[in-house]
Amino acid sequence: MGELPSDFAAILLVGGKARRFAGCAKCELVVEGATILERVLAGCEGAAARVVVGTRPADAAPLPNGAVQVLEDPPGSGPARSVRTGLEHVPGDCTRVAVLAGDLPFLSSKALRLLIDTANAAGPETGALYCDNAGRRQWLCGVWPAGPLRRNAAEVEPGAPARLLFTGIEVETVVWEDASPPPWFDCDTPDDLDQARAWAADMK
Repeated sequence: MGELPSDFAAILLVGGKARRFAGCAKCELVVEGATILERVLAGCEGAAARVVVGTRPADAAPLPNGAVQVLEDPPGSGPARSVRTGLEHVPGDCTRVAVLAGDLPFLSSKALRLLIDTANAAGPETGALYCDNAGRRQWLCGVWPAGPLRRNAAEVEPGAPARLLFTGIEVETVVWEDASPPPWFDCDTPDDLDQARAWAADMK
């Protein structure tokens, strides 16, 4: 169910000031013995490429084999330009690309497979993303057709919002109905981190 196809790649967006965590990078926060970034990368294992875009602390653990880290061009130019940079490291034969926040502790291959299958069922030029419990689209937890994503990314200016990457792309929304914690859950606040740790402990 969760195995990822060989023509799929993932771009993970990290960095930012994380002011609510006293400057500690959110992707490096630990949930049940692993950093959130390590957990996201594990969820993407098997993808043709796993590209981490953004700055990480100098003492951060090395990325696993097969994953690469790059810096957006120009540095600090926002998520849309980060995706543009990440796409330069995605093989040309990949047909689907996930665009993911780097602070999703429950992102799994099963969750990604559901997005891929939903998008594929709707058509090769269609994307799929998760909605949260309030019905809000989670733009940084979705899978997109590589061709349209590349074309849009080529046009974005520094500082452009991530949503411009998806202009003109039809999108299916997905609700996580599994009993496990939702893959779209991100750790924006200390309370979010506490919730993630409690859920992860219950899953042991």
